[in-house]
Amino acid sequence: MRRMLIPVAIVPILLLAIAAPVAAAPPLKESGTQQSLFSVSTSCVGSFCTDTVLEAFNIDPDTLLVCVNRYTYSIRTGQLRSQEGGCTETSPDALTISESFDVTLAETTVIFEECNRRGCTVTDSVTVSADDSAVSPIFSETSRGTFTDGTCTFRFRSESMFADVAGTMTIDGMVLEQQFGQASISSFTVTSRCA
Repeated sequence: MRRMLIPVAIVPILLLAIAAPVAAAPPLKESGTQQSLFSVSTSCVGSFCTDTVLEAFNIDPDTLLVCVNRYTYSIRTGQLRSQEGGCTETSPDALTISESFDVTLAETTVIFEECNRRGCTVTDSVTVSADDSAVSPIFSETSRGTFTDGTCTFRFRSESMFADVAGTMTIDGMVLEQQFGQASISSFTVTSRCA
């Protein structure tokens, strides 16, 4: 399984560079590293199952966004019974991914909203953490490209590593087993030269 992962931070950097007036467009050089974790844990009681979805990813060099969502649904019909979740911003240091793709998300507090057919209400805050390790080979992908807007030439290069991971997710001290997902590390460079 190979998928090309291009860091999402490249897109806004390129858009800002293109939108800037030509006379005010100095040479651009941006680079950075992004990490991400996506995982799901499913538990079932009686005729209902609950999927708990955890996502953590950089939205800028100084901010990690951590989101937790829970969906409870009927096993028989698949109809959604309820959902709750929320997101919080924290330090990028909360998510660590080693070279061998041992992944740790430090304890992070997320404010939950519960939603049903009548709307959404704030319910509680939960503390979430995760510990995972690779259960697949570590894949790597390098991509590069060049394009011009007629005045400036932009070049980008990204290098990504990603792997399937499994482990545990802990919410308010309750350990959820059977957690599966994917983690990635990406580095990128964007440069521009204008006539």
